[in-house]
Amino acid sequence: MLSALNLSASQVDPRSVLIVGGGVSGMQAALSLAALGVPVLLVEKNAHLGGQVMRLDKVYPTDHCAFCPAWSTAKACYESPLIKVVLHAELTGLSTDGEQALAEVTLRRPAIDPASCLFCGSCAEACPRKAVLRRDPIMTWDPALPPAMRIDEALCDKCGACAKACPVQAIDLGVKPVTVSVPVADVIYATGFAEPRPGEPEHAPEFGSGSHPDICTAMEFEAWHGESRGQDRLTTRSDGRPVRRVAFVQCAGARDVRHLPYCAAVCCMHAMKQARWLKRRQPDLDITLFYNDLRAPGAGQEAYVRAGEVEGIRLVRSRPGLVKEAGKLGIGLRYEDAATGSALGEHFDMVVVNGGLAQCPLPGHTPAASAGPLAPVTLACGFCAEPVDVAGAVIQGVATAAAAAMRRRSAESVGGDA
Repeated sequence: MLSALNLSASQVDPRSVLIVGGGVSGMQAALSLAALGVPVLLVEKNAHLGGQVMRLDKVYPTDHCAFCPAWSTAKACYESPLIKVVLHAELTGLSTDGEQALAEVTLRRPAIDPASCLFCGSCAEACPRKAVLRRDPIMTWDPALPPAMRIDEALCDKCGACAKACPVQAIDLGVKPVTVSVPVADVIYATGFAEPRPGEPEHAPEFGSGSHPDICTAMEFEAWHGESRGQDRLTTRSDGRPVRRVAFVQCAGARDVRHLPYCAAVCCMHAMKQARWLKRRQPDLDITLFYNDLRAPGAGQEAYVRAGEVEGIRLVRSRPGLVKEAGKLGIGLRYEDAATGSALGEHFDMVVVNGGLAQCPLPGHTPAASAGPLAPVTLACGFCAEPVDVAGAVIQGVATAAAAAMRRRSAESVGGDA
């Protein structure tokens, strides 16, 4: 693995396929290419591989651990002699001279060098703004890498107290991004999805996202009460009260001309997964799932949904029109029941709004098609190509790798004949 500041053109095989994004789809594409003997440059903007899957406790419909296979795949990428992994890196440009693609990769090494950090916590103790953290918002750390402290840039005022307290001088608050140009053969995008930030979608304010701690997104809820958190009973985020009623609201920002006109594909099953693990740990919970058009397209998913109904999860076909704090009553929810046509209102202790997962834009730009037979092609896999779940993203990673390898060998054959 290459560190964030020592990437150079001489370290990259010009026959390499550049993979942008180290989530499950990007990692699978990298391993598949390596198995075919194709060198890979895998760039990931975060401090670890695994992407959004690292934030999940389990994956449907098997309810197997999500972290374990993702970490095992990441470890295989780190250990492969044909895969060069560069963390804290982003593709910011792509050009070609007709036969060789040049990728501009911007390296953003964190202020705390993970290779030098002792994880002692001296910097956190010295920081007056509590901007130095032991725990990443997504995960503690990648077990394949040494643990390191991190700085929350939104809180840091660069006072320098942390750097003075570090016993090994691992902190440089003045580190700046560096852009390098490296040769690559082709490009595969696997940038995944971007989840709504608190308060989004602002163009659909009726869902109340960000207006109250007990109205949260599905990923926020996963972090609050995932099974790995070790909590037996669900409590509110606002004041720690026991939760008795929970609502999951689907299509909050998706299938909506004001935001995302398409279905995000994974939200229905994600909500059912969360509802089922709540029921298993707390059978007395009253759980309602409001859906617009329940999607369970994959193998075993329909049976997974029906099992949830048998367990007592209430399914209501409706797109709620208002989700709002209701004082001591908790969170108020108004909706029209599509089955009866009745306008109804209910109160819940927590409401999880689900949807609005946007495909990440593809960085850089696509080279001109007329650049020559050996000019690079750009492919995409995973959620950035189309909304898809974990299993589908892995399959797409394999298929995209095969397409890239076949295209490259075909192009080389044509070039050789010429």
